[in-house]
Amino acid sequence: MGLGLASVLALVLLRKVLIPFILAAFLSYMLEPPVGFLNRRGMSRAGAIALVYLAIFTAAVLLGVYFIPRFFQDLREISMAIPKYAQALAQLSERAYQVGKEYNVPEGFVQGIAGALSRLETRLVGAGEGLVQAILSSVSLVPHILLAPVIAYYILRDINKWRHNTLLRMSRYPLHYMDLVRDIDRVFAGFIRGQSLVALFVTIMVWAASILLKLRYGAVLGVISGLGEFIPYFGPVIGSIPILVVAFLSSPITGLWALVLVGFIQWFDSTVLVPRVTGERVGLHPLWVIFAIFAGGELLGFWGIFLAVPLAGIFRVFLRFLRTVLKHKTPQQ
Repeated sequence: MGLGLASVLALVLLRKVLIPFILAAFLSYMLEPPVGFLNRRGMSRAGAIALVYLAIFTAAVLLGVYFIPRFFQDLREISMAIPKYAQALAQLSERAYQVGKEYNVPEGFVQGIAGALSRLETRLVGAGEGLVQAILSSVSLVPHILLAPVIAYYILRDINKWRHNTLLRMSRYPLHYMDLVRDIDRVFAGFIRGQSLVALFVTIMVWAASILLKLRYGAVLGVISGLGEFIPYFGPVIGSIPILVVAFLSSPITGLWALVLVGFIQWFDSTVLVPRVTGERVGLHPLWVIFAIFAGGELLGFWGIFLAVPLAGIFRVFLRFLRTVLKHKTPQQ
């Protein structure tokens, strides 16, 4: 118990130092399949990593020709346009109140609609301030982002040695100790690889929907929707709000079409992508997932929300391991 509390305290205190290592671990889990494939085909680990890094660099350059400049331009424009959207929501709230009075709509219903629009306006202004703050604070992440591939290189290069040494050390212990290590690796790998692929698909689909509807800020809207996929249950809903707000403020017809397209994307995500790509890899009850998200956000902020599900899955693995140990433990004579 004391060791667990000490570990949580260390994570909280060292969270900024751990950022490049968390990013490196994320990158390593993503790149291990292609690196391992090339290594099994006879290429050295170092050569395989270099080739995969070269492919990523080439893709980043090609992507940078259009998407990355578009993304930063959209980010700048949307941060400047948020006050205009907030003003439009205020006018819409006032208009809804007037229409309600004109057509004798019940007072409570009208006030509810106007209040909801007013709250949305307040949150939109707060989101604008948060977006500006996020842009400013993201500059401090640049050294971590540049350091992460270097750390990931050494992880990918030496991971087989570490696995071999771990197996040697654990061979003296019962088999369920080996199962513990494998299950932890399975939880992390399943979540990171699965959710990353789902996030990529959703980003592309939302971006394409924005282009189809001729909406501005398509690159930013796509990235927001994609990042939302890493937060179960809440994330996809929260990630869909920006594109719907932008669409409805463009025109009601565009908003309705956006609602249809977002509904289709969410249906495709929940019924096709997530079951096939991610599946039940973490094995947590939905209530525990929700609790883990809130607890992670309270302890570690954004990174706590991001890592809540895999860490909760690992906690579940440890509990199952402890039950197995206690079941096999024989009382001393």
